[in-house]
Amino acid sequence: MSIIRVLPPEVANRIAAGEVVERPASVVKELAENALDAGGRRLRIQTSHGGQRLIQVTDDGCGMDRDDALLCIEAHATSKIRDLADVGQIHTLGFRGEALPSIAAVSRFLLQTRPPDSPAGTELLVEAGILKDVRDCGCAPGTNVRVTHLFGNLPARRKFMRSPDTEDGHIHEVVLLLALAHPSVAFEYLADEREAVRLTASSDLATRVGLVMGRDAFAEMLAVEYEEEGIRVHGYAGKPGISRTSRREQRLFVNGRPASADAVYFGIREAYTNLVLRDRFPPVVLYVEMAPERVDVNVHPAKREVRFRESRVVSQVVCSALARALRGMASVAPGTAGAGAPAPSRVAARPFRLSAGPAQPRLPLQHAPRPPDPVVAAAPPVPPAASGEAVPAAAAVAVAAPQAVAAPQAPVMAPTGAPAKNAAPVRAPAPAAPAAVPVAPAAGAERARQEIGSLRVLGSLHGQYLAAEGPRGLVLLDPVAAHQRILFEHLLGNAASSQVLRQQLLLPVTVDLGPEDARRLREHLEALVRFGFSIDPFSGNTFLVSAVPARFPPDNVAGLLRDILDDLAERGRAMPGSDEVRLAQVAARHAVAPRRALGEREVAELLRDLARTEMPYTDPGGQPVMISIPTAEIERRFGRREGQ
Repeated sequence: MSIIRVLPPEVANRIAAGEVVERPASVVKELAENALDAGGRRLRIQTSHGGQRLIQVTDDGCGMDRDDALLCIEAHATSKIRDLADVGQIHTLGFRGEALPSIAAVSRFLLQTRPPDSPAGTELLVEAGILKDVRDCGCAPGTNVRVTHLFGNLPARRKFMRSPDTEDGHIHEVVLLLALAHPSVAFEYLADEREAVRLTASSDLATRVGLVMGRDAFAEMLAVEYEEEGIRVHGYAGKPGISRTSRREQRLFVNGRPASADAVYFGIREAYTNLVLRDRFPPVVLYVEMAPERVDVNVHPAKREVRFRESRVVSQVVCSALARALRGMASVAPGTAGAGAPAPSRVAARPFRLSAGPAQPRLPLQHAPRPPDPVVAAAPPVPPAASGEAVPAAAAVAVAAPQAVAAPQAPVMAPTGAPAKNAAPVRAPAPAAPAAVPVAPAAGAERARQEIGSLRVLGSLHGQYLAAEGPRGLVLLDPVAAHQRILFEHLLGNAASSQVLRQQLLLPVTVDLGPEDARRLREHLEALVRFGFSIDPFSGNTFLVSAVPARFPPDNVAGLLRDILDDLAERGRAMPGSDEVRLAQVAARHAVAPRRALGEREVAELLRDLARTEMPYTDPGGQPVMISIPTAEIERRFGRREGQ
């Protein structure tokens, strides 16, 4: 008896659905692409509960007669290609003939369609891949598809669905990408009966890009127009120094198709070499057009990735296109973090010194990402007094779960007096009486504060770390991590306090965001206000910022808010802890400047404020603030014995 057999159609369709329909956003993408291929000029998209309860896409395209409507739910039935030669020359968004049968196999699928010249439309009802009803109906010209009970017949698959907010975010991004790809089409997207996107048709690409990216972001972009080797690259790219924390705002379109392509990303990276900081990404909206036979879109069932026959040529053309647009801005200092911000390399060039003279003024924290943490073994800065002595409880808990701390309110930094003319060792002032520590014994926390207060700073290491002498050895301190810990606890302290410490901006800052960033800001607006921000909706996706938390840098507020929102979009839900703690972690990480030389007064303030924190040993992400090398270890390395 043969053990190989052909799978039943319903089984095969469910397997195919697992490749095509990954989440509700996949359904929206496939239905919207079909609507665009049908010539739709107005698309209306409705979802409920993140698309898990309802997805409805309505268009005014060419529609279908009854025969075509019945064929469209059959596997591999399509109007886009007819023979093998067509596979190498794809001009449409869809072509595989798998989307509609795959969606119908895992949902309750209702289709209503009518050609403009037909007096009546056709309605199909499919449940879990089984055709239940076919009848005439009255409907407007075009097609209306209603998908409910997505994955209702696959309970295990539903368990892998994310929260409605997360799924809404993915759907939102799909709609924006399609809107950028087709500026001549009007889009309307309603999430739970709330208008999330409304874009009118426009013949001007700049208008559509400005609406999607936000007016502020678009004002910092350069027009790109270039053609070489039969490849045309056009669109908009961020000016030198304008960058984001993720690749989310690098939107690429190949022959009108939203896509990702390593060759294009490589060209972007090469063009911006030395113009943005490491691990930062310039925002771009690029359209790459070439002959269809030079690009392969049949790589993934979801058609997300494309490949080029001449990847190296594509990379070079993209790099040349961007380089030409950036050439007029090439005088901007490499590594700038935002418009008008000085290059971190220039600030870091100032050496650290402890010498006589007036105190250096406190410089505002600059907006830039934190460089990668050094690869060192984390150790508490308080070495044991004798072999086998336990590490202070505060240090142990800090490494295990720093995000679980509900820190009390931290006082605002106060300016200190000028140092003495004789270069005395820099010591942190005695900390104020600490509040109750809910996660560690008070004795261990007090001991940690005393140890930090007794550090004698010797100088800097590579301009990045502070080297200090402690009671029992050498201590290396990362000022960036320390500042992040201080600001993190201050933000949480503000949120827990009835008296929020904030600083008013001299002039309110207007922040114009794209639709997705505006939605995310509204979602976290209450927590940001508790932290000390004063943010008021102005009109549409525009917000007015009139105050920031007391320790938050007041310069480049708009850029910092964008970075915070980018980070939340990229990995916010994947971070442990409550929403408030995650938001405080992200805000602290982006608000602190890159490593730079500190003045004597700044070092004193840093140690004083660090000594007042509840978890001084780690930054908000759990990376070490200090590492210690005991004197005994140093003597062992020099081959000395105790007492010599």
